[in-house]
Amino acid sequence: MIKFVCTLIVLCTFCTPAFSGTFLFDDGVEKDQQHIALRKVGHELLLNANDATSRVLPIQQVDGSTYEIHFEHPFALHPDALIEIIANEEKKGYIPQNYIVQVYDVATNTVQYAYSMPTAEADAVPCLGRALPKDNYYITIQFIETNNVIWYAAGVIPLFVLFGWHQLRTTKKKAKAPVAVQPHVPVMIGACKYFPDLQKLEVKNTVQSLTAKEAKVLNIFATNVNTEVTRERIQKEVWEDEGVIVGRSLDMFISKLRKKFKDEPAIQIVSIHGKGYKLIAEA
Repeated sequence: MIKFVCTLIVLCTFCTPAFSGTFLFDDGVEKDQQHIALRKVGHELLLNANDATSRVLPIQQVDGSTYEIHFEHPFALHPDALIEIIANEEKKGYIPQNYIVQVYDVATNTVQYAYSMPTAEADAVPCLGRALPKDNYYITIQFIETNNVIWYAAGVIPLFVLFGWHQLRTTKKKAKAPVAVQPHVPVMIGACKYFPDLQKLEVKNTVQSLTAKEAKVLNIFATNVNTEVTRERIQKEVWEDEGVIVGRSLDMFISKLRKKFKDEPAIQIVSIHGKGYKLIAEA
């Protein structure tokens, strides 16, 4: 089975501050609140990865402003979920507004993903919609002091992340281009909202998470609403990269997508005997 090859280079360079000294977090947030919030971040990440049983290990404080979140078992990490979960804790006032997040591989101790908040530009968070494969990870969060005007004025050279994903495929196996949308802008399927970059589907104000393969199948339907799509096309674009095509797998994912639309009767995925499927969405 052919696997995706991921090449990651993280370039992180900081300006020399206008003065010497260690930057300590002092934003009025209680230390106990921080620890609880960071444990909740780990807990929510495991739930997002469909892991409701393994433990978030005790939070480790590396220095006055840096914390580490460790996990008991490997899990698949979704950068979109990581960003959203930490942002929710920040909005509640449990962690400060300025921080740098880095995801490390335990075995190699190398950075697999990183970003900083606030970003220098809108929509500058890198590589949304690309999940990290199941592995042993730990996360560091460094809180940056906001009271030091001189340091803030001197600035921090933005954290540059070059996150490349390369697929091993022949020219004949090139998949159709994904839906071209701006980050977090939904694709409307009837009255439902589909967020390709977040792999989420909103039906009747209920948001449902999609697996990577469910999202790939739905991408095809979302760009071909009320149009017949052959089984061969779906199998080729979703499974052939992996060097194996299993017909029963497609039937299973079609069944899962039908269940996600069950509360919206105006949207149906119908089977076309001997040919394929059609997603019907009434206006």
